[in-house]
Amino acid sequence: MLRQIVEWDNRILRKLAAKHTPVLNKVLVPITRSGNNGYIWFAMCIPLLILNKYRLTGFTIILAMIISGLAGEITIKHIVGRVRPCNRDFGQELLIKHPAHYSFPSGHTSASFAVAMVILLMMPILYIPVLLYAILMGFSRIYLLVHYPTDVLAGMALGTICGWVAVCVSPYIPFFSF
Repeated sequence: MLRQIVEWDNRILRKLAAKHTPVLNKVLVPITRSGNNGYIWFAMCIPLLILNKYRLTGFTIILAMIISGLAGEITIKHIVGRVRPCNRDFGQELLIKHPAHYSFPSGHTSASFAVAMVILLMMPILYIPVLLYAILMGFSRIYLLVHYPTDVLAGMALGTICGWVAVCVSPYIPFFSF
């Protein structure tokens, strides 16, 4: 079964590598870069943290990204140790800086879906645009050949769980309730 998953991942990456266009490159490279170190999501938190009414939401987003990073980047990536697809030849040059760490799960996607879950549960009016951006973030990681599709799917699941956990525990953290 594992071999079938790897073959599926590679088949999708080969098809996507053949579909690279200058327009998609110009759209997806900035999207993926905005997810570096969670920049887009931290930027989104600034107005939330300033406004008392939304402060808990801002802190919960940060907590969700911390939980996601600890689970995915610090723990799972090093346990699984999956080599990135950009280390293989898919007939395309890498359009972004070669990522330093392992591939599984996608940290950009995990952080994005953690934020999306927090938004769904705490500020649902913003959910659709945040979800769409999270989906684009995950797709950009596959398109740019730095993640396999299963890395992104795992990131989606992990992020969703981490976002839910953050929403459940954040009201009980004294620092968050001021």
